[in-house]
Amino acid sequence: MPAVKTPYRMNIADVPPFKVAPPSQEKPSEIDVRMVYGTDTGMMIAARQKGYHSRPHWHDSEQFNYVLDGEIWFFIGKDGFRCRKGDIVRVPRNEIHWTWVRAESGCTMLETHTPSLTGDPSLAVGAVPLVRDGETPDQHGVNNIFVEYPQAKEIEARAIAADPD
Repeated sequence: MPAVKTPYRMNIADVPPFKVAPPSQEKPSEIDVRMVYGTDTGMMIAARQKGYHSRPHWHDSEQFNYVLDGEIWFFIGKDGFRCRKGDIVRVPRNEIHWTWVRAESGCTMLETHTPSLTGDPSLAVGAVPLVRDGETPDQHGVNNIFVEYPQAKEIEARAIAADPD
């Protein structure tokens, strides 16, 4: 039986995939993304390959990540930790953070941002609004703000050296 069309439900297979090459990268790298958003929150499934290494940045949104497959290193403020399939990470609003995919397997995550990251034109162009008539999808969203964070390399080295695996 086919699914009933509704502004509240969409199968991930029906969300068009697109590629993004974020300016956050130390070296050019693409992310495979499927993204939806509503009036306040955005959600995406994003796959990153080994070598993906974002620069420190912040955004005026709270972020949650759920690792669906693979592993990724998160660095939030002065802390760093490896995340694997099944792990959940919260990045507080306006907190400096960045990630690094060091594993051969890469990493696929479910990410949410409130407000959404539709302020980033490269994401907004492929994102699908899930709203009903009369609702206004998030028109402003937020964008990543990249910062100089000279202590990042030291934080990475310390976290990786302390990792028990």
